[in-house]
Amino acid sequence: MDLQGIDAIVTLQSSVDQLASSKNERAQKAEQNALDWWSLAAIAPAIIILLGFLFLFFYGVFQSLTDLKFGRPVVRFIGFTNYEVAIKTQDFWNSVRATMAYACSAVLAEAFFGLAIAKLFASGVFLARLMRPVILLPLVLPPMSVALMWTTMMDPQIGILNYLLSLVGIGRFAWISDASTAMVSLVLIDIWTYTPFFALIIFAGLQGINDEVREAARVNGARGWATFLHIELPLIAPYILIAAVFRLIESLNQFDIIFGTTQGGPGDSTSVLSVRAYITAFQNLAFGRGAALMVVNWMIVLLGAFAVVRLWRLVRQRVS
Repeated sequence: MDLQGIDAIVTLQSSVDQLASSKNERAQKAEQNALDWWSLAAIAPAIIILLGFLFLFFYGVFQSLTDLKFGRPVVRFIGFTNYEVAIKTQDFWNSVRATMAYACSAVLAEAFFGLAIAKLFASGVFLARLMRPVILLPLVLPPMSVALMWTTMMDPQIGILNYLLSLVGIGRFAWISDASTAMVSLVLIDIWTYTPFFALIIFAGLQGINDEVREAARVNGARGWATFLHIELPLIAPYILIAAVFRLIESLNQFDIIFGTTQGGPGDSTSVLSVRAYITAFQNLAFGRGAALMVVNWMIVLLGAFAVVRLWRLVRQRVS
């Protein structure tokens, strides 16, 4: 075969290779541009549920701008009238104060006791080994069951708590039956129920601290409380704050425990926004005003969560 024939074969082969590579590239681009129907089908339920929640939320916001009430045949758009009526009443501001007092007191107390329990678990003492199997028990109980259980225990006449107090010479305590002690009693119930949540998250943070860090602190002369305050506490502060975010959101929205024990009473001493919204909407049948109260509650939750998340980011940057 002469040189011209060989050159023709080489040229033809290179042309075939280029054509094949261009076809492969086009096929790959087509595959990339094509919809991945299996992936779309996998996430479709989550998208549908999310859209459903968004629809219900925005429909609730729309309801708060109407005069919707049971038995009223015509629903009118009234703008922010429900909000104006609410903020002009003393009951609304009492509910806002009760909501903030309940949530802030519960979260702060749970963070303190959760930190103490987590530190106890990290120490590995005998009491810690006894508590670990039962620490999750309050968390797995339904909130309404917790409310009914504590309502029975806090009964001023037949409750076991007053019986135990009588054994040490303390008189009967009103607990949830008196307006001056009802909020404190509810906070105690919340502390008992959700302190394990803080304890588990903080304990995970303590377990993540390298022993070399503690050893270096001891070499530099840090002992006991100094090691905890200056080494461990700053390192687990992000864990405390991330737990506080979840608990603050849930405490500001708390309904089951409060309604199951006091139903907002005595009087309106424990009538937080979620309970007042329920009573307004489903007992007074003023659905528009009840929706307005829930929107206000949502705004408070949003602002509180953003504030704690921002603090968490600042603390995390400082620790890093």
